[in-house]
Amino acid sequence: MNPLYQIEEKRQQVLDFVNGLNDEDARTKPDENTWSILETLEHLYLIEGWVTQQLKEALAKEEIQEVREKPVERTVDRSHKVDAPEFLRPKGQFESIEEATDSLAKTRDSLLFLIRNYDQEQLRKRALPHPGFGKMNLEQWVEFIGYHELRHLQQMKEVKNVL
Repeated sequence: MNPLYQIEEKRQQVLDFVNGLNDEDARTKPDENTWSILETLEHLYLIEGWVTQQLKEALAKEEIQEVREKPVERTVDRSHKVDAPEFLRPKGQFESIEEATDSLAKTRDSLLFLIRNYDQEQLRKRALPHPGFGKMNLEQWVEFIGYHELRHLQQMKEVKNVL
């Protein structure tokens, strides 16, 4: 499998969607319990930065862990509700789509820089716990980021349809 795990293609789908929106719509929350599109983008930014940091730490350790592959493609199934941990919930730090997409570009650059400096074998032989899938190898964590973004792309489309 390509070491980029199609995360660039999945990110492009998110960017194509949000680049057609105005900031006012992106800030609007359909109700008090639903994230706005900007808040969803902030969540994607927070999680990608956090995952990249976790990958760095796991790669710095020489601890080898072999775990079985998980069905990370199921991440896009929104019929199963998942609550983000508090530290990955949006706090309203973005005022515009441009600010959000610029920040997403920075976390993506950091992730790509990291994974391009390791081969697939190194990523496969280290693991981190995931709240839904259990221990996943680092390669699958990278793949998860793309599916996670597609999950939230569906959410943003639902929000836009309510506006």
